[in-house]
Amino acid sequence: MKRVNMADDEPFAVVTVWCPYDLGKKLSRAQVESSSFYNLIDRELGGATQTIGADLATTEEAKLLEIPAGSPVLSCDRVTTDVNGKAVLVSHHVFPAMRTNFVVDLPSVPPSIAPTGLRLVD
Repeated sequence: MKRVNMADDEPFAVVTVWCPYDLGKKLSRAQVESSSFYNLIDRELGGATQTIGADLATTEEAKLLEIPAGSPVLSCDRVTTDVNGKAVLVSHHVFPAMRTNFVVDLPSVPPSIAPTGLRLVD
């Protein structure tokens, strides 16, 4: 399923979602047009992993987002799992960079003796 999410009457994201047939077969077009998949699928969700990167809008994305083709976008790929760790939703999100900010909370974690992967360069 592909849709355009709106915010203040402007296209905010192009979202494409895939789910297993057994979860999606009961959903109507009207349901997915008016509600999030998270609210519609009959499965208790456990969490998600999301990868965010920079990209350029394709011709189709640019048209849907009402931006020039080749404009900077944030591209997000997300895998959402149920409480048993089974993937139940896979989604691809494209956000126009000039309309998007992500805020990420980074909770404090106990110190670790494992290498951090950081390297001083100056």
